[in-house]
Amino acid sequence: MQKQSIKKITVTRLLQVFIIAMLIIVVIIAIGYRNFFQFVVENKVHSVSQIVKAGLTSHMKAGIMDKREYFLNEISSVHDITSIEIIRGDTVIKEYGESNLSEKKLTNSLKAILEKKETYIEWRDTQNLIEAVVPYIASSKGDFNCMVCHQVEEGAVLGAVSITMQIGAYQNFVLKNSYLIIGVLLLFALIIIFNMFHVIERYIRKPLVNILNDAEIAYDLHKDINSSKYESKEFEDVANNVNKFNKSIIEHEDSLEQKNKELQILNQEIELTLKDTMIVIGQIEEIRAGDTNMHTNRVASISTKIAKDYGLSDEQVKLIEIASPLHDIGKIGIIDAVLNKPAKLTKEEHAYMRTHASLGYKILNNSKREVLQIAAIIAHEHHEKYDGTGYPRGIKGENISIYARIVAIADVFDALLSKRVYKEKWEVEDVVVFFKEERGKHFDPKLIDLLLLNINSYVQLATELTKKG
Repeated sequence: MQKQSIKKITVTRLLQVFIIAMLIIVVIIAIGYRNFFQFVVENKVHSVSQIVKAGLTSHMKAGIMDKREYFLNEISSVHDITSIEIIRGDTVIKEYGESNLSEKKLTNSLKAILEKKETYIEWRDTQNLIEAVVPYIASSKGDFNCMVCHQVEEGAVLGAVSITMQIGAYQNFVLKNSYLIIGVLLLFALIIIFNMFHVIERYIRKPLVNILNDAEIAYDLHKDINSSKYESKEFEDVANNVNKFNKSIIEHEDSLEQKNKELQILNQEIELTLKDTMIVIGQIEEIRAGDTNMHTNRVASISTKIAKDYGLSDEQVKLIEIASPLHDIGKIGIIDAVLNKPAKLTKEEHAYMRTHASLGYKILNNSKREVLQIAAIIAHEHHEKYDGTGYPRGIKGENISIYARIVAIADVFDALLSKRVYKEKWEVEDVVVFFKEERGKHFDPKLIDLLLLNINSYVQLATELTKKG
């Protein structure tokens, strides 16, 4: 995948930050303008309702209630007011009866609103309208003493005024100012991004490219970089450090190269020595058991191939290659009479023979070296079965080490294809049938699928190793 440039990364990150920041700011401004807009509208509604209340009171005192329609129509002609209607409450209806004048009928929904004794506003943004219902509460306090004309309890709802008002002008004000703010923010963002783009180009990207090129040239020519040409102190320091590093590398280059070669040779020698030692130890058990057909070598090679095909890491493959020859090391503790018995073992002898797995683990487990720890695990678990019917502990599935699961297959695979004192060599077809039957029982099904998929290459490997032996 192609890497992104510093410019693109920086611009992308800045855009993301600014977009998020702008969205937050716009939301905050929108909420603020909305609240301010609602406050202004509600304040106007209350002002109009107070004017209507004052007008109704004066008409009532003057005894000219039949003229109030003129008054309401004049109030309605005020800018943004669409209509004003009076709602007579149950208290006034009981006191004076239904009005003959044009009034808004008291419905159940209006009754529910009046019972709350709070101003109710229904916002119809899509129609640029609001409908407000402002209850009139009876009170003997203030400028309007309702108790003079009404024989009701303090706090009773006398009625309400229903006001319909246009809010398009307020909405347009909010939108215009929002667009203006967004535009300013976008301009501000573009200025900052352009400036950052210029700064990155001049003080970071170009100096970085130059210092890399200069470092390569300085190393090839064995010359110092001219650090004074860099504008920033940081890159000047980098150039000076590169000069010091180049000088140190050049001075020790030949020595380091020679030491590396010597170290590689030494590591290879140690690895080969360890590998040969493990094979020799495995062959000691092999010879004692009367088997001189290089079973140990083949198990190691077949296990290594399975590990590679299965996808284990190079380090794990190397560990299993070195450790697998010791899988049957515990047999050195089994007496010859049982170990080399040409006939079938008795039940007691078979149980005794099984102890070689635990014995091998005890021999190897005392070491703290990783390869011997792996060898101990292989020796201990390579007779365990995938379904849990193996020995010595009866563990199953992936509780058995992957190393032991691999060696178990390699051990049986080579044994079946080899002639022993107690059996003849099996045909490849019979070996395939056996492993299919034991898939998921004795052996890991994934590993068996891998073996059977590449059966010819494994048979060829075993055959070639037998010939070399």
